[in-house]
Amino acid sequence: MKRSFRKIFPALTLVLGLVAFGSSLEAKPIVLNGIRAVVNGEPITQTMVDSAVETQVRMWLVENKGMVSRAEADREIKKMEVRALDDLIDRMLILSEFKRMGGNIKDSIVDEQINSFIKNRFGGDRAKFLEELKRTGMTIAQFREVQRDQIAINALRSQNSGDSAIPHTPWAKKKKYDEIKGKFASEGKVKLSIMSLPKEVPGKSASERAAYVKSLHSRLQKGADFGSIAKKESQDSFASKGGYVGAIGRDTLNPALTQLAYDLPSGRVSPLIDDGPFWRILKSNGRVGQSVPSFEKLEDEVEQRLTMEQRQEYLEVWLKKLRRDANVRLYD
Repeated sequence: MKRSFRKIFPALTLVLGLVAFGSSLEAKPIVLNGIRAVVNGEPITQTMVDSAVETQVRMWLVENKGMVSRAEADREIKKMEVRALDDLIDRMLILSEFKRMGGNIKDSIVDEQINSFIKNRFGGDRAKFLEELKRTGMTIAQFREVQRDQIAINALRSQNSGDSAIPHTPWAKKKKYDEIKGKFASEGKVKLSIMSLPKEVPGKSASERAAYVKSLHSRLQKGADFGSIAKKESQDSFASKGGYVGAIGRDTLNPALTQLAYDLPSGRVSPLIDDGPFWRILKSNGRVGQSVPSFEKLEDEVEQRLTMEQRQEYLEVWLKKLRRDANVRLYD
């Protein structure tokens, strides 16, 4: 089903976010009368999927600083919908297993969970919590059940994901260090290219000019050569060099453009930037002067990540068993 990032349904802000289990179902579900799947007789609706996806979409857009096209966003959201449905199925499977085992969460434990939530989210102000709860349309009884379910899910996930401390081989740690060390490097300087496109040109109306510039930007996003277009179209002191500015520090450009430059992943073209009489387009060509922490400084982080990955593998084995033994129906 084609869905746009502009049409994601509002989610209840107080409901705890689902943990991504990373599962993958073979069938590709689509909407049928609003039902996406049925797990041991319990339905999963499109609204439930939309609510789960909304938070993921917001986080993804923030992480990408809005530097994605609508088509990119729609493609990513479709992937999120598949993952969200998988997560909801896993959630129901775990709760079914908890009930089968005769599990029970005491009211006192739920009370502790809610009190902790109010303390962390509302500074301990229960009145504000109840006001927000009312605004979302959720009753306190419903909220308690959400917390009760989450406690049960967390308990079974922890129980079936192996030990909290797992020994790792030196070569496994070295491999993980090589994978993550770049994320901990100092920021260095951005090797930047810039294109300055005047909004007004002789013989063209404002709308015609805007359409033309947008077409150039689209070509750049699809991989057109930045330097060639900059030499032909740009009107600034860097045009003759294909727009290449060089390695810039934090004090080279104005703060807004500098921040955009530092936020751009290597090789990525920025959105069109409205900058007075010009549209600007930036491109990051990587970084220079970055320093990478030593293995010794990152060893604890490496250990933690490897342990989390190993525990996730244990958890996935258990979840596959639950899926194999359960009655799960997807609507194609």
